[in-house]
Amino acid sequence: MNHPSEIELRGRAEEPVDEILGAGPAPGAILRDLTAEIRRLNDRSEGLEAINKRMHERVAALEGDLLRASLRPVIKALAELHGECHRYAQHVRVTADTELTLAFAEDFGTAAGRIEDILEALGAVSIEAAVGDPYDRRIHQPCATVATDVEARHDRVGAVYHQGFRHIGSDQPVVHAKVSVWKYLAP
Repeated sequence: MNHPSEIELRGRAEEPVDEILGAGPAPGAILRDLTAEIRRLNDRSEGLEAINKRMHERVAALEGDLLRASLRPVIKALAELHGECHRYAQHVRVTADTELTLAFAEDFGTAAGRIEDILEALGAVSIEAAVGDPYDRRIHQPCATVATDVEARHDRVGAVYHQGFRHIGSDQPVVHAKVSVWKYLAP
């Protein structure tokens, strides 16, 4: 359709718009069509925003997984050091013969506490394995079995060499608790 030029429109200012532009869709129909198109574009935009949000969440989760995987060796080494400090502290407490020696045990305990704080800052919390807990292969790594003549101790933790640690918000261990397990031997 050919539109009239600006010069032609000036001379016809008193004529109704429909007569100038010629017969076409009614303004109400045009408005309804435009409104429907805007709604379709808005729905599509909302859909794209939802996809973008899900993709962003997935990227953030993958970054977290990558970070946890890269920190795993550090967390494992710190967990082992934590266990050593606890074992040394216990050994010194048992064998202490002076006040100075007991203070040495407390220093080991303090070091273990600081290591645990560092692990927590890295997103790992203690599993809290303890002597007498039922052995659970999902969180314990047995490093030895110890014979016992007490049937109630069978398949229970006999000693904790180092605590296990899991990521905050997960039950899966990053580092299994290293333990010995009692095994009942019938007399």
